[in-house]
Amino acid sequence: MRGAALLAMAALAAVACEGADARKARLAAESRARVDAATAQATAAASRPVSYLWDAAQLTKHLVDAGLAPQRIDTVHALPWMGVPVVAFRLGDATLHAYVFHDSTARKAVAARLDPATLAPAGVTPPWGQPRELVENGNLLGVVIGGTDRQRDRITTALAAGAGPP
Repeated sequence: MRGAALLAMAALAAVACEGADARKARLAAESRARVDAATAQATAAASRPVSYLWDAAQLTKHLVDAGLAPQRIDTVHALPWMGVPVVAFRLGDATLHAYVFHDSTARKAVAARLDPATLAPAGVTPPWGQPRELVENGNLLGVVIGGTDRQRDRITTALAAGAGPP
């Protein structure tokens, strides 16, 4: 009887080991499938045509490429008359409030309503300090506030180059 008990225990151990091996194989296959899906998705994204539209990632990339060391500011709220969210950065002593529109037509419509002297709609107290500069490029409308003349020039130059490929 003792031999039968040992044989039963050995059989149970073999089944348990096979269960663990089968589980490892299944997990490895699932992991490989996730990696393959992510690889396919990345390949598809890389092969898409360049849109030349600004987004937060391209904005950050252009600022970094210009050597400006942008620091994202999440406490800035979008102005209601802009109609889109704001992406704000601290760049040394300057601040950039960037509004990324769906397309350049939407950006032009909003920019046309701004007083060139105040960068706000007529009759509205400008929310920005001095000095300030407006940057318009494609679907991007940016307001550079404060900083030195050199800082503002570097920021506007980085954004005037256009979105381009990511």
